[in-house]
Amino acid sequence: MRRTLSQAVVVFVATLGSTSLSAQDKTADQGVYTAAQAARGAAVFDAHCVTCHREPGGTAPVLAGERFTKSFADATLRAVFTTIQTTMPRGAPGSLTEAEYVDIVAHLLRLNGYPDGVNELASAGLGDIKVPGQGGSLEFTLVQVVGCLAQAGRVWTLGSATDPVRTRAPDAATDAEAAQLDPLPLGTRRFRLQQVYGAPPGWTRQKVAVKGFLTRSGAEERVNVTSVKTLTTPCAN
Repeated sequence: MRRTLSQAVVVFVATLGSTSLSAQDKTADQGVYTAAQAARGAAVFDAHCVTCHREPGGTAPVLAGERFTKSFADATLRAVFTTIQTTMPRGAPGSLTEAEYVDIVAHLLRLNGYPDGVNELASAGLGDIKVPGQGGSLEFTLVQVVGCLAQAGRVWTLGSATDPVRTRAPDAATDAEAAQLDPLPLGTRRFRLQQVYGAPPGWTRQKVAVKGFLTRSGAEERVNVTSVKTLTTPCAN
């Protein structure tokens, strides 16, 4: 679908279906457990797991910090749950109740700095929530990149771009967010922008913040654009 917006705003349309968006809607940093649930999980962990996972002297790695991120970045909480259920407690995996294992997942989220919320984590929803992190592949995830907008014929690209970072909001950055992005130094990445239908004169070589789904075609990195925000800093010619 092609649309024209007033006031010389670029029209970016993403053709990805609603399933692609919903898959990225929930992450563990959105308050997916309660403080009371995490406290219950801590009690279960202390009773059955802490002997092996406490340092020094433990026989298993601590499930916090870089170790947790490297193990579970981009994985769902179902994967975290299954890993715990099938390996813990040592010598008796699977011996706790399902609710106790879910509570342990909540405890690990709090241990790793993810905020609590108003609703308890439920077993049925574990597969719909991902663990964010710096590790793992970003392909097919919703990301934000900052770079210089360029056009060659019908092909739009973002050059001198920063590394992509995850975002949960497909909408354009707010003015306050743009003010924080504007001073960021440019990078060395290049992305082909998909679903870009038109732009007013003067935006070529403009520094912009683009959001969209990261994909690849061979060696070419692409962003299926959901929104764009112009920044005040022009790019060098």
